[in-house]
Amino acid sequence: MTVTVDFEECLTDSPRTRAAMETVESEVFDLESRLEKLVKLSSHMVDGGRQYCTSSRHFVCALRELSHHSQEDTMLKDCLERFSDSLNKIIDNHLELLDSIQQSFKHKLHHLLKEDIRSFRDSRKELERCREGLESALNHNSEISRKKAQEVQDAAVSVQTSRKAFRERVLDYTLQINVIQGKKKFDILEFMLQLIDAQTGFLTQSHTVLKNVEEYRKGLATQVRGSGDNTPPVEGKK
Repeated sequence: MTVTVDFEECLTDSPRTRAAMETVESEVFDLESRLEKLVKLSSHMVDGGRQYCTSSRHFVCALRELSHHSQEDTMLKDCLERFSDSLNKIIDNHLELLDSIQQSFKHKLHHLLKEDIRSFRDSRKELERCREGLESALNHNSEISRKKAQEVQDAAVSVQTSRKAFRERVLDYTLQINVIQGKKKFDILEFMLQLIDAQTGFLTQSHTVLKNVEEYRKGLATQVRGSGDNTPPVEGKK
């Protein structure tokens, strides 16, 4: 449920308005905690993915070097080189996927966490400061003897100044409340779309790579498995 705060009602600082603000604050701080966890896990995932790609690259490089074992065996050499090239392209696609995920986090969720929510927190602190200042000014004004004209006048000015500062701040905070409620939803949805688009791109590109060697793979499999079926039995076995 999206909670909004009315601009006119926020100026009254009523219990209803405070309750609505507290509801939004609770939601935002819960979101902050969950985003921090997600960003941390994302960092681990991307780092782990890069390590996996590095290890895979070394493995594929070793496969390709295996083709130098017998330069005269063109069938073996061609197989190792073709499949090694395909696997390297898939690793390239995987690295692009990790870059896309990292960029999506940076532009959407990380910005929401480090910029929008931080600004929301700062605005909330400033509102509390202005609210306390207004309450202090009102209390001081109520305690002054009406016989002390100059002090009464000074206190009235202080109340007026504090009330103006509070109203400006509460209007700004109310705007942030209403904006962040919609923005957090949009940013999360946009991030998920980018994440799935990146995964789709990775799988599609990798499928294309494998599709390009499918005919060769099937022909090779027929030769290898066909020749295997004709291998004479080992002595002592039927």
